[in-house]
Amino acid sequence: MTDSSDTTDSAGARRPVRSRRVAGPGGDLAVYEWGEPAAPPFVLVHGLTDTHRAWAEVAVLLADGFRVIAYDVRGHGGSRVRATADLRLESLADDLFTVLDAVSPHTPAHICGHAWGATQVWEALSDPRANTRIASFTAISGPNLDHLGAQLRELALRPRLLARLVTDRKFLRHSAESVRTAAGRVVYPPRVRTLLIERLGGIAPARAACAPTWRRDLRTGARIAAANLPRRLLRPRPRTTAVPVQLLVDTTDVLVPPFLYYGSGRWVDRLWRCAVPGDHWLPVTEPLLVAEALANFAEDLAATDPSIPRG
Repeated sequence: MTDSSDTTDSAGARRPVRSRRVAGPGGDLAVYEWGEPAAPPFVLVHGLTDTHRAWAEVAVLLADGFRVIAYDVRGHGGSRVRATADLRLESLADDLFTVLDAVSPHTPAHICGHAWGATQVWEALSDPRANTRIASFTAISGPNLDHLGAQLRELALRPRLLARLVTDRKFLRHSAESVRTAAGRVVYPPRVRTLLIERLGGIAPARAACAPTWRRDLRTGARIAAANLPRRLLRPRPRTTAVPVQLLVDTTDVLVPPFLYYGSGRWVDRLWRCAVPGDHWLPVTEPLLVAEALANFAEDLAATDPSIPRG
């Protein structure tokens, strides 16, 4: 593990103040930090085709009371991945615990994951290590694939319930605009993508910028999806967790609509569900909303449980 300083430039305080490389089982992981080293740890996990940059504005806001850590998922951004490395969720969850061992070996950390970042953390929650290493988990636009697979099986047997869930008026009203934004975010190269997101999604160009590694990130993201979606949805094995979980449900998210969380409370002992008026890229489009929701959740839990770190 190596450490280095990351000086600020025109991006100002959004850049991390510390960076390091952590040796992981599938390759070295690039880890970035904001905030005071002695503050309670809060780890942020990005989704496929993104990097730690997706969390920049949320991290700066959270750093007022937490030590914020974000890392590039294996094969994304500055993190390497061996050609023979496993890309299944079990291995990606091991990467999270590797980062926790490096940055907070003695204090449980709060975790937030976005999209496939959340899906990776859901997998980590089923690991016995989570009971002592993870203080809380907030999921944004990222369901548990095992829960989802089980839910889809149930919904297939109840077509009227499925129809009611997918025809929510608010969801349908915003779907067309969300699809256009999704195309700009996922398909096109950086210059075109930034322009489309700015015009269609209302995001400033600097905030919508892609990492230089976007081509490799896209390829690795596709491999991760292919390695996990079929087997988890077709052969789900939902497991329970005692870790407190908060769902930030984006009410207009066309990529991960609210009905995908249907019934998730069956496998979570302590679950909070918060509907927010956002889109799929909430950490970028509404960083203040996200930071406040994360800090408030951590503070509320700490108020009732002294073992949980608070900001």
